[in-house]
Amino acid sequence: MKVLFLQSLEHNKVGDIKEVPDGYARNFLLRKGFAVIATEDKVKELEGRIDKMKKDEEKILADLTKQADVIEAGTYKVTAQAGDEEKLFGAVTNRDLAEALAAAKIVVDKHDIEIIEPIHTLGEHEALVKLGHGIHAKMTVLVERAA
Repeated sequence: MKVLFLQSLEHNKVGDIKEVPDGYARNFLLRKGFAVIATEDKVKELEGRIDKMKKDEEKILADLTKQADVIEAGTYKVTAQAGDEEKLFGAVTNRDLAEALAAAKIVVDKHDIEIIEPIHTLGEHEALVKLGHGIHAKMTVLVERAA
């Protein structure tokens, strides 16, 4: 089925016309509003809107890139209870990391934070923040002993 993308998704950009499997188109792209069936009438109808959508998409990508740069530039502190050998009594979760970002006035949903390796020790660690539209930021986390 030929579809016209209304939003950037994976390797497809706004305004792209691609041949995709019928089930993928019906059950995901069309249902979620990411694309419409690409008929000649529909393409002509949306031609003007596509240019505006492309500009909006570029603005969103620029904003997300700036946010990614801000996240990557900082180091975010998390405090946790730890034993004698610098091992934590639990683990640092993506919720803890979302709260650390929120303290720095950066709002990210905890589900968009991926901890690369489980954080069970004090020290510096990394996590991946998915900002959307294919933009990711590496977050540096400093785990300190709670007083």
